[in-house]
Amino acid sequence: MSNRQKRQMNSFSDLKGITDPKELAGEAKNHSSPVKENVNKAGSLALTLSRNVQLKRFPIIAKVTFLRDRPDLVSLLKGVQNNSADMPPRLRAYLKREALWDDSGITDKGQQVIDSGLFEAKERGLYHIWYTDNDLLLGTRPVMMQRDTAFFEPDMKSWKKRDDAARSEFRVERPLKLNVLEESFVDRNKTELKNISLQLASLDPEVICSPEKSEKIQLEWTLDFSASQLSLKGQLDMLQFNQNKTSSRLEALKISIDDFGDRLNDVMVAIAGELDGHWLPEERRMKTSLESLKSLEDYHLAVQKFQIGSFNCSDLETGMGEFQSVQVKHIPIQPADQSDAKYWHHFWLEDFYSRQYHSSAEARKQQSQWLDHIALNDFALALKEQQSLLSKIRRESQPQAYWYIATMADLTPSRSRKLRMPISLVKDDALDLGELLKQLSAGEYIEHFIYSDRYVHTSRQSRNLNYVAAYFDDAEGLLLTLDKQKGNEAELPDRWSRKILQKQHDNHGRYWIFVGTEHTWCWECSSGLDFIREDGDLFSIDGSPTFTPKEVIELPRYLQDQINNTAAEAL
Repeated sequence: MSNRQKRQMNSFSDLKGITDPKELAGEAKNHSSPVKENVNKAGSLALTLSRNVQLKRFPIIAKVTFLRDRPDLVSLLKGVQNNSADMPPRLRAYLKREALWDDSGITDKGQQVIDSGLFEAKERGLYHIWYTDNDLLLGTRPVMMQRDTAFFEPDMKSWKKRDDAARSEFRVERPLKLNVLEESFVDRNKTELKNISLQLASLDPEVICSPEKSEKIQLEWTLDFSASQLSLKGQLDMLQFNQNKTSSRLEALKISIDDFGDRLNDVMVAIAGELDGHWLPEERRMKTSLESLKSLEDYHLAVQKFQIGSFNCSDLETGMGEFQSVQVKHIPIQPADQSDAKYWHHFWLEDFYSRQYHSSAEARKQQSQWLDHIALNDFALALKEQQSLLSKIRRESQPQAYWYIATMADLTPSRSRKLRMPISLVKDDALDLGELLKQLSAGEYIEHFIYSDRYVHTSRQSRNLNYVAAYFDDAEGLLLTLDKQKGNEAELPDRWSRKILQKQHDNHGRYWIFVGTEHTWCWECSSGLDFIREDGDLFSIDGSPTFTPKEVIELPRYLQDQINNTAAEAL
């Protein structure tokens, strides 16, 4: 053994006596990770919910303001805007009185009329108005109304008056859309009732009478990540006024409410409960266990795409009432926790390899893309290949997957200068770490040691990195890893530096690269640094890690570039 190797072994032995992780890793600092942007593309979450809604019809004396189409007024405003001098004085006086124009030009109110084409029309009278009856979703909201045009005294019983009426839930202060049944002149001697849609700007009740009728209509609510639309449909009993009597007539109600607001999270909390899951409002994704998914017909696709294709249920209880029918498409999902994520990964591997044979390159690509999905951002999962896969797949329960993987390993060409076999370690065996590192580096004098692993953040990982680095005490070290997780950052050994990786398809693996005086030795490990377990003053093996030899040309491009940069700096 050379003097250099003896120094490496002595330094390693000295460091082995340090067992307090604080001495190696330091205290973890608090750090809040940034909120992830949720990416929702075509084919994303869509819901349709339906149920019956109770309505009641009330006679109400009120002051009402509608927003009506006024193309004549728009034309007048544009005319005075272009040439106010030619405008007749009476028209200019009218525009001033309505605060649509003044000597300085068109007012803000006038500009709104030009832009929208709508102008306030105020009136007062007796109206018969259908309201939703304290609905948990809609509250008390007018949906259809008509004026009372009878020539005789109505037979009504007063319920609320004056301040009680003015301050009641029947008051309307914000513009909303509703259906209005009103008389329209056909000719000089004839009128007809027309059912039209109008914007109601305000309604100030003065007298509210007891309800005359009640009815149920159909509510259908569609919503997704960017929109929420509600429609009401049904037949409502309206009035027809003759000279000395009234009669009933059925009118179709069809109204759409586009600006209903974002209640998606409220609904998804209830739906997640039906699926034994938990809705995450910030991520807008449902976490659920693999075991819960197995009750679905398409659970294989759900794991593959991180999405439940469709789900239907009835009598869903929500904070907005009970919905008789619920249809949901494309529910985004993720594992329940880190342990469950491993089950998802194992299940995906078995499913992926059992369907057909895949080349090594294609298998790596597909697995990397699955592991890089936004649904797995919070979990640490390692890419598994060949030997590590064979140790996880049971030949008896998944024979087809097992043999496809075995075939892939057999067909993978070896570009090694000399025969190097994979090194497989057995769980709970004693570990001679120095001997393992000597075998990995072929006993050569090592000048640079590169370790690439997405997740090196815990005190145990930091401690084990120091143990490994101590064997090569003269070597310059480089750790390639992701940015610190939840405030944790590994304490680097002496003579080591850190380079932060961004999540890419090619940096899933754990790579050990030893740059010696004559050769560069490259290995891919199936496990992170956690496989090194302390047993008193000795080491043992946790898990079943496998080291697979690689040539530089077989490494991902970012590692090849790093090796080339290291060689250039040494010149």
